[in-house]
Amino acid sequence: MITHFFKLNACFILSVFIMLGCGGPPEDNPLLKEAINHFHEAENDSTIVMNAPVALKEAEEALQESERLWEEKADKELVDHHAYIAKQKVAIARETAELNAAQDEVERAESQRQQVLIEARKAEAIAAEKRAEEALSQAEKERREAEKARKRAEELAERVNKLEAERTERGLVLTLGDVLFDFDKATLKSGGERAVEKLAQFMEEYPNRNVMIEGFTDTVGPANYNEKLSRQRANSVRQALLNKGISSSRIQIRGYGEKYPVASNNTEAGRQQNRRVEVIISDSEGDIDERAKAN
Repeated sequence: MITHFFKLNACFILSVFIMLGCGGPPEDNPLLKEAINHFHEAENDSTIVMNAPVALKEAEEALQESERLWEEKADKELVDHHAYIAKQKVAIARETAELNAAQDEVERAESQRQQVLIEARKAEAIAAEKRAEEALSQAEKERREAEKARKRAEELAERVNKLEAERTERGLVLTLGDVLFDFDKATLKSGGERAVEKLAQFMEEYPNRNVMIEGFTDTVGPANYNEKLSRQRANSVRQALLNKGISSSRIQIRGYGEKYPVASNNTEAGRQQNRRVEVIISDSEGDIDERAKAN
């Protein structure tokens, strides 16, 4: 009996030692396994590695603590607690990476916006400089044109003086007196030829100027004869200009006879002033007002 009791106790003690000394590894922990998978996904994500290295490190440390407790066969709740923490830290690392990446994108966008603004301001400055250069160029061009106009005006004044023309409301007027024609004739004398020579030179120098040649007489003799004579004298001046090479399209003639006297016909001196030919020189556009409009 005693021998049988000791045999039973020995078997029991051996069984206890076998159970105590030969226990296998703890069963798999689903939560820990899930945390491990999440971490591996995160550490293989370049966005997380680049934008949330600190948070990823904290997740790794929490996971290592959970694995250590599991390997040491700690209480399952404690292992689960640290595995949960590791999983949450992985999620935090992911969110941090997304936030930092978004912030980087915002900063890049802002940098690009600033660059665009800089380029826009630069382009605006270049455009403003170009406008300023164009304005200066235009001002210089206007100055040169004004200088040319001034010189032309001075030259015109000098030529008018040489031409012995008078400035009137109708424009420049050159008067060829009665003494430049033979008595009761329409033929120009040598003095009249010299006056026409100056007029032709003037018209060559100013090709945009036209002339109106108007003939007048005193009241001696029939009115119709005087009108005919006045027109013949105007035509003589016209023919002299044509002979100098002036185009007929630039010359008009009128014969007014006794009309538009400039002095009294009651005296010889007055009648001599009324016997005349007036050459009206056009403006720079070639226009001449008709006498009826001028009066």
